[in-house]
Amino acid sequence: MILLRANGEIIQLDPTVPDLCERMQFKGIADDIREMAAIFRSATVDDAAILKQLHGHWNFANGLLPELIEGAVEIAASLPEMEEQMFTKSEIRIIRTSRRYPAAMMETIYGAAVQIWETLAQGYRLPWQDLGDSRVARTYLFRYALGLVIHLLWWISSGSQPIKRMDRMSNDMIDLSFCVYASYFDGFMTADEKARWIHANLVAALEAISHMDAAA
Repeated sequence: MILLRANGEIIQLDPTVPDLCERMQFKGIADDIREMAAIFRSATVDDAAILKQLHGHWNFANGLLPELIEGAVEIAASLPEMEEQMFTKSEIRIIRTSRRYPAAMMETIYGAAVQIWETLAQGYRLPWQDLGDSRVARTYLFRYALGLVIHLLWWISSGSQPIKRMDRMSNDMIDLSFCVYASYFDGFMTADEKARWIHANLVAALEAISHMDAAA
């Protein structure tokens, strides 16, 4: 759950670049969030109109499940290949025994995130060339790409076990999207250990990128 400000409103973005909001989220999402919040605020027990709206939202979300499962299958299948291509056996041992990665591993992690970001950006027909590291780091798709790599690190650190439950994998990808959205806000509230870990490391990585760009 994304942390809200004390006044109960979702934190309003104050982007450094004019097109950040459009590049971070699809148009209309903010209105959908407001509508859902209004539904819950006005709901009363056995309110037929409210229940109808909630059921409508549920049916819409449930209709997306096959696509989520399909995406989870593809990501789960790619994890062993990414592990083999990105890291040596000694680096895998470091991931499983330490949280302090040498500079070469950090470059590998960042490079993989950039490659995924470029692929996603091209798929959405978004400009991605010559943007600069700090501007790229503000985009939703780059943060999602970086989150995917951080999810890979969690999977490796947990023993690189084959993923058999695709429903759990799809839930992990939903959690990842919340982690990415939360990286634009004050914090992240969740009881899920994996989501907390991914969010904390995502924020730390983004801060490191910001510091490197400032020092350049």
